[in-house]
Order: sequence, then C-alpha cells, then structure tokens
Amino acid sequence: MNLHYDGRFYKVIKVRSRGDNSYTFDCKDLDTKQSRTLKFSLSGFLEAVDKALPAMKGPKDIFFLDLDNKGKWKVISEDQIGSL
Repeated sequence: MNLHYDGRFYKVIKVRSRGDNSYTFDCKDLDTKQSRTLKFSLSGFLEAVDKALPAMKGPKDIFFLDLDNKGKWKVISEDQIGSL
C-alpha cells in the first residue's frame, strides 16, 4: 500500500486501527527513505480496501490512497509509481 499525503509519497509498512475510524500508518518516505508514523481519521477506509483487493490482479499491483485528493484510491502497477 502506498499513501500520498502532504505532497509526499509513502510506502506503508504497517496499519493499526485505533478504533472509531482512526488509523496509524507506519511508513517509509519513498524519496528520503526516512520512517514516519502518520495518524488519520478515515471514514470508509475498510470499505475502500475491500473494494480494492478484488481489483488487484497481480503481485505487483499496489493499493494507492491519495489523502491529498479527498482520500481517493486506485490500484496501480509497480511500473506506474513513477508517473504519479
């Protein structure tokens, strides 16, 4: 899973639910390779993941969540990361 937040791209290492639609994402910045923990309240996150999983057809498909664009998500291939 990858996130786009505050103009940066992150690879998600671990997601933890904190209850009440609150989630903690342990991430690595794709540019700087630095670790970062991000905390968000995301309504509909589990529903988005449930819809994305069937769309993932191969092992190189990635669930991409764009928090800079109203939480829109899509499934992209590993090759498409550079074009985001």
